[in-house]
Amino acid sequence: MKDRFLIIDGYNMIGQSQDLSQIAQENLEEARDQLLTAIANYNAVIADEVVCVFDAYEQSGMSSEYMYHGVKIVFTKEKETADSFIEKYVYDLYDKHTRHITVVTSDMSEQHAIFGAGAYRISSREMWRDLRENEVSVSKKLEGFNEQKPRTRIELSNEILEEFEKIRRGNNHK
Repeated sequence: MKDRFLIIDGYNMIGQSQDLSQIAQENLEEARDQLLTAIANYNAVIADEVVCVFDAYEQSGMSSEYMYHGVKIVFTKEKETADSFIEKYVYDLYDKHTRHITVVTSDMSEQHAIFGAGAYRISSREMWRDLRENEVSVSKKLEGFNEQKPRTRIELSNEILEEFEKIRRGNNHK
């Protein structure tokens, strides 16, 4: 188990993004997928234990969990909010002496609860800023790799070049 955790209130993040909020009105799954892709890309750089929690409060059924490119995705059980799941999760981690727990939310009641458990908090807006900065940073690094063109020529001595030229002309006698 890693000693640094980043726990994200997924729908709170979607609600803080104008683009994803609009997408969610038409297709909630697409909005979640775009958020999770951004978080997975971010996690590839920070390498923390990342958990993204989505409410299933008004849905029936059991909770579910799965991994998405290194990010643990949690859908809460019926009648359980993401806030209550996150609060309980933070307290469980704190009891295991986890060194650094950060919760991403803009929900005031959740903020007070997680502070009581010793967790740090960043707002969803701050997280979106970090995600954008990460995307720009990774793009710049990729551009740098693309600019470094692979070497297509092998440096050969003049003697070897002369030998190849003789072979090319069909004159390989010394």
